[in-house]
Amino acid sequence: MFALLIVTAALLSPQAPALLLPDGNGAWTIHVTSSGGFLGTGYRDFSVSSEGKIVCGQDLRCPKDFRASDVQPFVEMIHSTLPVPPVAVVSICSDCIRRTISIRLRDSMGIVQVYSASWDDTTRGQLPPEVVRVYDAIAVLMK
Repeated sequence: MFALLIVTAALLSPQAPALLLPDGNGAWTIHVTSSGGFLGTGYRDFSVSSEGKIVCGQDLRCPKDFRASDVQPFVEMIHSTLPVPPVAVVSICSDCIRRTISIRLRDSMGIVQVYSASWDDTTRGQLPPEVVRVYDAIAVLMK
């Protein structure tokens, strides 16, 4: 019965689809997914792009006034400072909501760079501060 509840909950709250990386140098996308939690479904999945596009999972209402310029400075910080490969973050929390952020950026030479990180509330402090700032800047828009 419990497994049926988890499967049903997962079907009712699908993840937001990832946006395609827009054309042009300096273009970016940010895709945030979540999993885990008590029902195993996570919450608040969304994608945003440098074109000002935004898509949200069914459990989240997308803001109508998203402006890519509000997020651009944080994306630029990511590009110039983050280690590749990303720092591995290990959690011992089995029922925490786990978030994953994937940032795709086409640099000034046209090379696509990808940065991805996963965390939960117990491991958030282990992330590079730039990742936390990007996530927080977008999460504020989603409220």
